Parts: sequence; structure tokens; C-alpha cells
Amino acid sequence: MTEQTDEQLLAQIRESQDSPALRVLFERYRPVLYKLQSRYFIPGYDRDDWDQEALLVFCRVVQRFEVSRGKSFGGFYRQALRFRVYDLIRRSQTKKRLEGQRAVSLEANRTYVSETVGDSRWHLREALEVQEAVATLPRRLSPVEHAVFGDLLRGHSLQHISHGRQLTMPQVTGAVHRSRVKLRELLAE
Repeated sequence: MTEQTDEQLLAQIRESQDSPALRVLFERYRPVLYKLQSRYFIPGYDRDDWDQEALLVFCRVVQRFEVSRGKSFGGFYRQALRFRVYDLIRRSQTKKRLEGQRAVSLEANRTYVSETVGDSRWHLREALEVQEAVATLPRRLSPVEHAVFGDLLRGHSLQHISHGRQLTMPQVTGAVHRSRVKLRELLAE
């Protein structure tokens, strides 16, 4: 099969895209790919990506090539592959340019950034303040409020607290409400 001319291989490929002639002809023109690879850089493309693009272009060229036009198949393929490489480079440059336009200066938009982006140090400080308030809260609570609030922190339901502490539901909800008010007062200080 390697002794066949380009025209013979093209005829076999046009009969069947799955023909082994496609691989033979592609390998015959692989140096065209290597030359373009050594000459141009496409960001993010490795050898497999180049091979895949070249094979796609090659299949398109096989379908469009006409012997009657007088141009050689190799020249037609070289030109089509070069144009595809230019397109890929152009596309990568466009992506870079768009990414640069979407970039926003943090210094120029300091107010917006400070209002929208959370500061982990602030969250830590808030967590410590809440922890300190919860630790000092029991001294401000009545014995009933202290017991109900402790049960709430342990994850008990209001019904469970009412039954376990032998309190009515209005007593439990009142104790919960008063505990929350006192906790908010502590946090506001």
C-alpha cells in the first residue's frame, strides 16, 4: 500500500473513510505537521492535540481535494493545516485578551471588594465573640432559663425539654425567648 500514489490512496479513502489508506497517506505527510509544530506554538496544545487537529484537517482536505485543479495534494494540505494553526493561535490570543478585559483591580474597587468578599479573620473574631458570650451567658440566666438553654445547645427539642424538665410548653418557650434576648444583649455589648 505504501507504493501507491497519492491519487490511488485518495480514491481508496473516498470509497471508505475507514480505509487503511487514510493512515498511510497521513503518515506520508506527517513531516508537514512536524514542520508546522516546530515553527508555531499553540498555548495549551500537546503532541496529541496537534495530531488530532492535523488528522481532522487531513480528512477535510481529502474530501475537498480535486486533482483536476493542478495543485499538489501536499501543497493543499500544507496550506489548509497552516490556516488551521493560524485560527487556533488567533483564538488563543482572543481568549487571553478577553480574560484581561474581565480582570478587575482590587485596589480600584476596594469598597465593593470589602463589602462582598468575606474576611476569614473577621469570621474568626465573630466566632470567638459568640463563644465568649455563650460562656458568660449562664451567669445572667435564671435556673430555668439555664437548664432550658443547656438542653437546646445539646440538641433537644422543645417537647423533649418540656417533658424532661416537667415544664409546660409556654414555660419552655418563654425561657427560650428570654435566653435569646439575653444572648443578643451580650453580643451587642
